[in-house]
Parts: sequence; C-alpha cells; structure tokens
Amino acid sequence: RWLKPKPLKLVSEKTDGADRRTGCKMPSEGAQKQRFKTTAVESAKSSTGRVILVTGTGGFVGYHCAKFFKKRGDGVLGLDNFNPYYPVGIKYDRAQDLEDSGVYTIKADLNDRSMLDHILQEYKITHVLALAAQAGVRYATKDPASYVASNVAGFVQLLEACRFCDPQPRIVYSSSSSVYGLNTVSPFSEAHQVDKPASLYAAT
Repeated sequence: RWLKPKPLKLVSEKTDGADRRTGCKMPSEGAQKQRFKTTAVESAKSSTGRVILVTGTGGFVGYHCAKFFKKRGDGVLGLDNFNPYYPVGIKYDRAQDLEDSGVYTIKADLNDRSMLDHILQEYKITHVLALAAQAGVRYATKDPASYVASNVAGFVQLLEACRFCDPQPRIVYSSSSSVYGLNTVSPFSEAHQVDKPASLYAAT
C-alpha cells in the first residue's frame, strides 16, 4: 500500500527503504509519504474463516472484489506492483480507499517468490483470487517480454508458492475475453475452444 504524495496530515513517514510490518521494499522515491492506518495483520483478521489474497488490487476488478470480501467479513490482503501501464495515480487512490476499508495492499511483484511464500504462510492464506496481469492487446507488440514475465512466469510462481503450502489455498483465477481470439461463435462460452489466440496478450 503505497500512496502518491498528497497534501494531508501525516501520521508517520518512512525513509529507511522498507516497511517494517511486511518487509516490502519501498518505492524508489524513498521519501514518499504515507498514512498508516491498517496493518497486514489487522487486514488478515477474519470472521468467516477465510483469508483471501487478491492479486491485482490496483485494478478495477481486484479493487472491487477486495472491498466485497472485506465487507463480507473475510480477511483480505491485496497485492499489486503498481505497473504504470494504467495511470498509477488511480491505483494509489484505490489502495488508499482499500486501506480506509481495512484492506492492506502489499507492493510486490508476482515473480518475488520469497515474498509470496512469506505472505501465504505468515497470514495463513486460505484462498487466492488471481487477477494480476500485464494488460493490453496492442502493447504486447511493443514489450512482449513483460507479458511473459507477468502472465506466465509470475502466475507460475504464484501457483508454485501455493503448491508448497500446507494446507494448500484454493485458487480462483480470471482471464480476458481476448482468449477467445479467432472464435467466430457468439456469444462466447466457457465451453468454447480457446486454442486460436489472436494476440500475445491472449496467449499469455
């Protein structure tokens, strides 16, 4: 949970390069100011027995899902790398609103396996909603490596981290309608073949 600079009253300011509560590396800005309200421990508290890790809480769907789960009484932790493909300011605002709702967002990348292991084990994650991904059809032609790194390698890291948990958390993941690619049947159905993607984004 990292906040863009705002003219607000600060409770604390971190400049030591790491968040002591989770070990997350601070953004390169270093002196970026933050309000501290919700801790990861408090965010993971649950009245339902479910503790859900939502990846991609800086995005529209992840943000709303995290708010819904928390309102339901679940323990919820968010994870996002605040990728600049979409305006980062919007993601920071969502992270702040989530924190105001009791959801702590950890700034980390899916490829940071040690961080994933720490989150899953330390906070006893029971469920994972995997929504984090490098988005965009056209951008895939400019930076294809970022799609492979996030949507393939990063997702595999998440799956592997869950595989070695005991007990293993349940995983729900979402995909893009782009996976239907050259499919000519409409409307789309989950029963349709998705082996003819029309873009690298869809393929990953």
